[in-house]
Amino acid sequence: GGGVRRMNKSRYDSVSTYISHAAHRSEDVSKYLNDVPCEVDGEIKSMLIREGIDVPLAGHIAHLFTRDPLVVFEGAIEEVDDELSTEHFESLNSTNWQTMRWKPPPPKRNCAPHIGWRTEFRSMEVQLTDFENAAFTAFVVLLTRVLLVFDLDFLMPLSKVDENMHRAHSIDSVNTSKFWFRTHVLPGDVCQLRPRPSTTESDGCEEMSMAEIMNGKGSFPGLIPLCYAYLDHIQCDATSLERIDKYLQFISKRSKGELITPATWMRRFVRDHPEYKGDSVVSQGIAYDLLVACSEIGQGRRRCAEIHGELTIEPVLVEHAYDTHLRSASSTEARQKLLAQIRKRACQD
Repeated sequence: GGGVRRMNKSRYDSVSTYISHAAHRSEDVSKYLNDVPCEVDGEIKSMLIREGIDVPLAGHIAHLFTRDPLVVFEGAIEEVDDELSTEHFESLNSTNWQTMRWKPPPPKRNCAPHIGWRTEFRSMEVQLTDFENAAFTAFVVLLTRVLLVFDLDFLMPLSKVDENMHRAHSIDSVNTSKFWFRTHVLPGDVCQLRPRPSTTESDGCEEMSMAEIMNGKGSFPGLIPLCYAYLDHIQCDATSLERIDKYLQFISKRSKGELITPATWMRRFVRDHPEYKGDSVVSQGIAYDLLVACSEIGQGRRRCAEIHGELTIEPVLVEHAYDTHLRSASSTEARQKLLAQIRKRACQD
């Protein structure tokens, strides 16, 4: 009462509603998929719908407006023109740290590069090395292409998404937990080609291990094989494929438990440290040695086969980092050759 109500999630959490049309194609489907509480500012939602915003997106934005902005800068409140700037909206949108973030394009500026609609994938933890971060970044980008090109359906009830997030926080969950995932994701699988109510078999989910989700099982193709199918579809060049293959093989091995996660490595480091007494107390000496070891691994100065297997992490050095100067001038022949390669690749795609 008194204008105060309990929020079911913090602003650091998973999303509470889908905004895609596929998740709201009928009332039954919407209820089936959006099955977790999603508080909204009713006045904001009504105003957005009245101004022509579709209902799912209006609900998402009205959900953001149930919270106050955490950051307000002096000179950027009444002084900001909302007709020319999205600063006020972004101060609220960017202080909701959910697993996904929808970002509209900023206002266009003269001579500035074009920035379109964006969706941020925010659930990943930062890894110890540039190679690991690059591997997961490339994997997520590939998945977006796979979804669009093959018209896959990964939608499942948000309650199961939340359950997956809770399970993922368990110790060694990559090897010991199972996660909810759609049984059928390919177009044509069990009534996928026609509209259906939410109760049909094609909307079913089952519990799978991370190895099964990534590498496949039975009729379920697996996310990594789907990435390879996309690379084959676009006729990926040999040089790019060699690098991407290293990324996908690395992720596959981690999902199967052949390589341990950084979290597992850190726990083992603490447990095996001479100062550790088995009492859950991480002393200053343990913390210092752990951070030094992490820094050395990240810089490629300390090999860690438990995490990286046979991979060699190239050293990250400050010296000579900027020896290659950026030059805008190049020969006409070189530019024409590059443009021809780009056009050839675009035609193949």
